[in-house]
Amino acid sequence: AVVSTQSTGAPDGSSGAVLQSMTKRRGIVKSLDIKEGICTVYARAPLQGMFGYTTELRSITQGTGLFTMEFSAYEAVEEDDQAQMIAQYRESKAYKNQGSSENV
Repeated sequence: AVVSTQSTGAPDGSSGAVLQSMTKRRGIVKSLDIKEGICTVYARAPLQGMFGYTTELRSITQGTGLFTMEFSAYEAVEEDDQAQMIAQYRESKAYKNQGSSENV
C-alpha cells in the first residue's frame, strides 16, 4: 500500500473534527500544533483512505481548512484489506476475461 504524510491546517475550533476525520481514514496522527488560532495536524495514512478527504475537510471546517499530502513509503497491505482487494479483483471483468483458473 502507498502511505502518505499529511499536513492539515484548520481553525483550532475544528481540531476535534479534523482528528476524528483523520483517524476514521486509518490515519496515524504524529503531532498536533496550535499557533495563533490555527491547528495543524501532521499524520500518516494509506493513500487509498484519503480519496475524498479534501471535500470532507472543507465541509468540517466551513471551507477554511487546508491540506497537503506527499508520498511517504510503500508498506504491506493489512490482511483484511488484502482479502477485500482479491475478492474485488475476482469479481472484475479483467479477471473473468482471462479465461483461466490461475490463482490470485
